[in-house]
Amino acid sequence: MDIAYFIIKDIFRKKLRVCLTIVGISIGICVCIIMLGVGESIKNSFQDAYSKRQIDLIIQEKEQLSILLSRVNAGIAPQVKNNAAVEDSSATLLYIHKFKNSAVPVFGWEPDSFLFDAVEITSGRRPVLNKKEAMVGQALMRSLKKENTQQIKIKGVIFDIVGEYKSTSPFEQYAAVIPMADLQTAIHEEGKASFINIRLKPAFRTDAAIEDISKEIEGNTPFVSVMRADVFIAEKTRFIVVGEKFSLLISIITIIAVALGLANTMVTSTFEKRKFLAILLALGWQKMEIAALFVCESLVVSLIGGAIGIFLGFKGTAYVFGLTSIQAFVPVLDVVMISKIVAMVLGSAVFAAIVPTWITLNSNPIEVIRGE
Repeated sequence: MDIAYFIIKDIFRKKLRVCLTIVGISIGICVCIIMLGVGESIKNSFQDAYSKRQIDLIIQEKEQLSILLSRVNAGIAPQVKNNAAVEDSSATLLYIHKFKNSAVPVFGWEPDSFLFDAVEITSGRRPVLNKKEAMVGQALMRSLKKENTQQIKIKGVIFDIVGEYKSTSPFEQYAAVIPMADLQTAIHEEGKASFINIRLKPAFRTDAAIEDISKEIEGNTPFVSVMRADVFIAEKTRFIVVGEKFSLLISIITIIAVALGLANTMVTSTFEKRKFLAILLALGWQKMEIAALFVCESLVVSLIGGAIGIFLGFKGTAYVFGLTSIQAFVPVLDVVMISKIVAMVLGSAVFAAIVPTWITLNSNPIEVIRGE
């Protein structure tokens, strides 16, 4: 018997039931990807921006929840740079600019900042201080070209775009970079920064050293708090996305519902073919061989539903970002996250196929045939 032919024929024998099962699996995986993917996409974007620059510590305004409202003295950066443990430090001023219906991050970077090192200028050049110039990410440049403009107007001040850059961080791809002093003047925040980025020397990147350096900076500088970069990212992103624990709980419940639906399909399919299974046993088929048939059938259905679900999840995440006008973020297919979700569904498929098949195969084939 051709096993592949048997599986395909059996799948399409009950088209409506199989189609409904595939739809259920697709929706389940889609929901999981959206619930977990939105948060992962935003966190990955921030983590990429910080890890590429090897930023270890962030100085921000003390007891300030919003990164947009945080204001510290930009002069702290050169002071911190004199610390023997610090390799480099740079202040950043962050402003959110409204462009059409989207929120565009505008970064104020110091002209000699190491933050420039992690972006690749693909055309033009860096903006020059006191000339009202800016450079933009490739994604933002595409949007500006559609509007046939090469300028950004912030608080009535026009900045000419003199360069385009490429970044591995989606957040920076849809952002603009302006010399910090020019942005301070434009938004009337002279001498202020949103936060200070600190890169430590390799020898001081231990937990104990980081703890000591953080306490020293906080002790010497009032009204600021020092956070590890990973803690900073986790804290700031949790105010943007749904809590990870809640998302995980919803995903687990969804996977359970998908598994139950798949199990129902396999139980029904198996018991409908009890006589057929009994005949196979009577003909000398091994139980493992018969079980493998139904496991493969269940896996085929799950893989089809999984593929559709991954596609819908990716599109659904993009749609969510579109609804919230967060064009600075794009859905990222995290291979590890997707693999875990698909593995849970495939595991459910195997369980859903083995249990009813095992019950049927342990029945007396003669009695089954007579009963039928």
